[in-house]
Amino acid sequence: MDRNETLNEIREVNLSFLVLAQRLARLDSAMAMRLLKVSDQSVDAIATLPPGLIVKLAATNILFCRFALDDCALLASLANGVRRGAGRPAPRALAA
Repeated sequence: MDRNETLNEIREVNLSFLVLAQRLARLDSAMAMRLLKVSDQSVDAIATLPPGLIVKLAATNILFCRFALDDCALLASLANGVRRGAGRPAPRALAA
C-alpha cells in the first residue's frame, strides 16, 4: 500500500466518522457526548459543521476516530461471538 492510497483511506474513514458523529450529535447530544467521549461544546461544534468543512477536515492525514476496544477480554469475546454468528445482541459495554 503506497502513501497516497493510505491517505485516501484515512480520508474515507474520517469522512464516514465525521458524518456519523454529526448525525449522532444532531439526534441525541447526550449520547453523542458519551459515545464520542467529548464535551458538550464539541458536540455542538460537530453538529453545526457545514458539509464543506467536514470534507476539508476529512482530507487531513490525521485519523479522527480511534480503536476503542482497549479491553483484550472484551475484544476476544466479541471476536468469538462474530465467529459463532452475528445474530447476538451487543454486549452491555457497547450498548451503554
